[in-house]
Amino acid sequence: MYDFLFSKRPPKTGLPKFLGTLGTIRVDYQIDFGSFRDIQRHRAITQRMPLLTTELGFNQWYIENLPSEIRREIPRHLRKIKEEIAILRLPRELEQYYIPMGFNTADRFTGDLPAIVYMVEIRDSRFVHPTLQKIAHDIGQQLTNKLGIRLNVDQEPSRFDIRRGEQDIIEK
Repeated sequence: MYDFLFSKRPPKTGLPKFLGTLGTIRVDYQIDFGSFRDIQRHRAITQRMPLLTTELGFNQWYIENLPSEIRREIPRHLRKIKEEIAILRLPRELEQYYIPMGFNTADRFTGDLPAIVYMVEIRDSRFVHPTLQKIAHDIGQQLTNKLGIRLNVDQEPSRFDIRRGEQDIIEK
């Protein structure tokens, strides 16, 4: 019924808000806390602050991108972090402030179709941290496969682009 809205929509153009009346989408996933903080900025989707623990492990992407001589030391280093945090004998809600942002957390968000499409199109890009880009890409694949929606996303999302490091939020 609304195929023309997806097929004719130019890049960088949001979907009409009335499509939000079609219902909401819930997404459950795991991500490192640093990338969670990035996705948390999307005000059009609803999500709760997760409790960060060490139970879901340290995100593999960070480990895989370290030099091999450092990578070998990671298990010992992560064990030491957990031990030092345990020594503090803090409630879990306070412990999380000592846990490195590379640890995984479980997250869930909900949003209507325009909100989810916007989040995917913004975050499925080579200019986004790879752990978040992969989540956005996976959500986009589900939207395309299950709903037949054509998305305006980066066709080479995992290609490294040096301009990613030049992006910043500045006052104009």
